[in-house]
Amino acid sequence: MRRALIIRHHPKETLAANFRGILAAREFEPVPVDLFDRLHDDWQPPSLDRPVVVMAFGGPMSANDDFPAFHRERQFLREAMDGDLPVFGVCLGAQMMSAALGGTVEPTGGYQFGLRKIHVTAEGDADPVFSKIRTPLVPTLHGECFTIPRGAIKLAEGDMLCRDGLYRRINMAFRYRNSYGFQFEPQLTLDEFLVWNEVFYGDYALMGDRFDPGEEAARNEREFTKFAHAHEAQMGELLAAFLENAGL
Repeated sequence: MRRALIIRHHPKETLAANFRGILAAREFEPVPVDLFDRLHDDWQPPSLDRPVVVMAFGGPMSANDDFPAFHRERQFLREAMDGDLPVFGVCLGAQMMSAALGGTVEPTGGYQFGLRKIHVTAEGDADPVFSKIRTPLVPTLHGECFTIPRGAIKLAEGDMLCRDGLYRRINMAFRYRNSYGFQFEPQLTLDEFLVWNEVFYGDYALMGDRFDPGEEAARNEREFTKFAHAHEAQMGELLAAFLENAGL
C-alpha cells in the first residue's frame, strides 16, 4: 500500500472524512506525524524514499517559530518538493512550504475565521489541479500570510480586513512544481468545522473589536452548513487531481 505522510500541528487539525475516503480509494495508508507533541524534540523526518505524498496541515504556531522540529520540517519539505515528492500544504503547512522555499511569512494585521471569497489568477484557472475550484469560496482560519517563493506560481489571492479597518490583499495559494500550498482549508468537512467552531472559538476575538465572537460563530456555522456539500465535492476533485497530476 502507498503511504501518505500526514504532518499535524494541532490535535484538532485532522485529515477529515472527505480526504480520508479519497486516499483510501486509491490505496494510500495515512501515516500521522504529530509534531504538536514534539516541537522541542530533535525530530527525525522519515526517509524521502518512503512516503509517496506529504500532507502538512495547520496549527496555531507561526512558521517563524524557533522550534527544533520546525527547522527539521522546513528542511524536509524543501527536499521533498525539490525531489518532486508531491506536498499538499494547508494553512501553517503552506506557510512552512513558502518559508522552506525562501519565502517569508508575516502577520496579516487581521484574522479570518469563516468562508471567504478568493480571487483566482489566470494561472490558477488554467492549472490542472486548482481549476477544480469552480466556486471561489473557501473556509479560512489564519492570521498570517506567505509570499510566493521564487520559482512558484501564484494561483489565488484574497482580501484581509485588518484590525485597523483597512483591507490588505494577501496570497491564498501557490504551486511549486507538483506541490501546492493553500492559505485556506480544502480538507475541512462540516463535522470537522463544528468541532473547530467550539475548540477555536477564542480565535474570533482575534478578528478585532468590530466583530462579535458569538455572532461570527453562529453566522459561520449557518453559512458553512449550506456550503459544505459543494465545498467537499469540489475539494475532493481537487485532491484527486493533485494525486493524478503527480502520477499517483
